Amino acid sequence: MVGMSVLRSAAVFAARLSPLKSGNTAANLLSRTIPRTDKVAVRWGHGKKMFVIKPSDYYDRRFLRLLQYYVLLTGIPMAIIVTSVNVFIGEAELAEIPEGYEPEHWEYYKHPITRWIARTFYDSPVKDYEKMMAAIQIEKEKADMRLTQLEVRRQMRQQGDGPWFHVETLNKNLIDYSHKSTPDN
Repeated sequence: MVGMSVLRSAAVFAARLSPLKSGNTAANLLSRTIPRTDKVAVRWGHGKKMFVIKPSDYYDRRFLRLLQYYVLLTGIPMAIIVTSVNVFIGEAELAEIPEGYEPEHWEYYKHPITRWIARTFYDSPVKDYEKMMAAIQIEKEKADMRLTQLEVRRQMRQQGDGPWFHVETLNKNLIDYSHKSTPDN
């Protein structure tokens, strides 16, 4: 115990002799003083690097690799197709329509890719119009049927001619409200 106190006082005395040095010296360790904060200890150490824990970026890199793969998988062939169509086929030119010829709905587009999309995937405006007219007719028939049904019910109630008038109700005087001595009585 005495030896520790002598070592501590010697370390403090050594620190007072050289006050410009800072860091983890024996004086700081033994005298339990707070190290100075005006200078930061920089360690350019040659020793073993510290193991830094950081979140994994495996899934981020995997997503970016797959995104790049699929973009290039579809992008390169599409760029080749679009370039070849523009170079070898080109856009349509206006021309006189022959007598009696009715152009198809996709022939009104200028670019060949747009024509192919309109011909392959879209319905013609005539077909769209017919589908809309069929839907309107079905809804009109439903509305007429509802109106007819309401009119029929109104007429049946007014003239007393309906299913609710055909079932005779019991006479209330025939119901026995007295206490029963047996369940079947």
